[in-house]
Amino acid sequence: MNANLCELLRDRAAKNPSRAALIHRGVSVTYGELTRRVERRASALARYGVKKGDRVVIFVPMSIALYEILLSVFSLGAVAVFIDAWADAARLDYAARLAEAKAFVGIPKAWLLFLKSKALRQIPVKLFPGFGKGSAKESCPPVSCAEDDPALVTFTTGSTGIPKAALRTCGFLLAQHRALKDFLGVGEGDVDMATLPIFSLNNIACGATTLIPDFNPARPADFDPVKIAGEAAAAGVTTTAASPAFLKKLSEAARGTNPIPTLCKIFVGGAAVFPEFAEALSAAFPGAAVSAVYGSTEAEPIAAIAADELAASDCAEGVPAGEVSAFIELRIVRFDAILRHEMKEEEWSAAQAAPGEAGEICVAGGHVLKTYYRNPEAEKENKIKVGGKIFHRTGDAGRLVGGRLFLLGRASRVFTTPGGAKAYPALIERELLKLDASAAGTLVRGRDGRAVLILESADPEAARAEALTLDRRRVPYDEIRVVTRIPRDPRHASKIDYNALAEHISS
Repeated sequence: MNANLCELLRDRAAKNPSRAALIHRGVSVTYGELTRRVERRASALARYGVKKGDRVVIFVPMSIALYEILLSVFSLGAVAVFIDAWADAARLDYAARLAEAKAFVGIPKAWLLFLKSKALRQIPVKLFPGFGKGSAKESCPPVSCAEDDPALVTFTTGSTGIPKAALRTCGFLLAQHRALKDFLGVGEGDVDMATLPIFSLNNIACGATTLIPDFNPARPADFDPVKIAGEAAAAGVTTTAASPAFLKKLSEAARGTNPIPTLCKIFVGGAAVFPEFAEALSAAFPGAAVSAVYGSTEAEPIAAIAADELAASDCAEGVPAGEVSAFIELRIVRFDAILRHEMKEEEWSAAQAAPGEAGEICVAGGHVLKTYYRNPEAEKENKIKVGGKIFHRTGDAGRLVGGRLFLLGRASRVFTTPGGAKAYPALIERELLKLDASAAGTLVRGRDGRAVLILESADPEAARAEALTLDRRRVPYDEIRVVTRIPRDPRHASKIDYNALAEHISS
């Protein structure tokens, strides 16, 4: 069997060549035309000397051109090194040094960064996104790939340190497609509004239509919600998966009525989803079934929960994440367990938390990343080999109760206060969202071990006064600090960037 993802594209084009594959800014391309464009671009890359196993750095924003380029690289059996639209010069340079690429494809703006990066300048082949579009049609079928052949490199945000290069093999992409198809239920009759670049590959594999909204993915919470809702309504969007920040902004277009009447399924993920937001999102889009999906760059999806179940929770055990994917093997490991890169079965069993006990979430499965690209240190830190399985340490704290997963926040941010209380960031951040004078907040451990309450507010006096009314059993703080903005991850603009926050409050 050829594990090349482009075989699925060819199958979809053969079955339904006239179906729209991608829509962007009023332009639509069918599956038949997309396949032909991918072949032309693959032929052009081959003429430039790109072959199986070569790395191609891609710095192109979400667009029809992006997917033509990605798929042409896959078709040749080469490795696409994808750089997010929000990347800066340092991130591009890091990716180029790591990849030792044969080719670079980037928008004109990116070429200005060549002045700052020797690694970028040393890439032999440099192309603009329009390469190969006008080439004569040539037969260039997907090369044969094994499941363990590398296909795609993406990068973590780096909000907890140096970005890690996640290496997805051909087999991983197929396994992730099967898991996402089962979880999301996207099929040939669906029109999906995609805000996350990699999810669109699943749409193509499913034969669905992908609407790429006209927004800047570098600023996922900064767009005109009425405009985007209008785009979605015109395209007949039935599903969407996006971050809380994007969907919160989109819900502003609702104003009591569903602005996208065909929308029937919403999946929200990329950051913690609390009951209050799940309830508000369901109210904004009453015709849609809303689900919260839990996952990460290294394992997507892990679990999911319906919004009505989430909204009804009191979060006594943690923030509900719901049922674990049938494709995932999940373990909760004790916080005090000594973990190594390779462990014996008996050692691994001894490290497991008791039923209902909190610990770090570890996962294994076909769509769980087994390695990082050229980063053995990250592998030793984040991967645990047990027998023939490789478990990924998510870095998230949680517990299993009655077969359901509950989230507690980042494991590294769980601490015991001087008063002996256990501080779980997810539960505390949920409590702080209830405050009127603050937009967000969290509890961190200060250098002296004291629990420091951080609040984001434009009115420090009001925020401090309201914080004094908090139940100290739920939010056991020793000190209050108010900042104008809590830094968040650049990918989703939803998760707190704790490292940046620590630097901010210590400066």
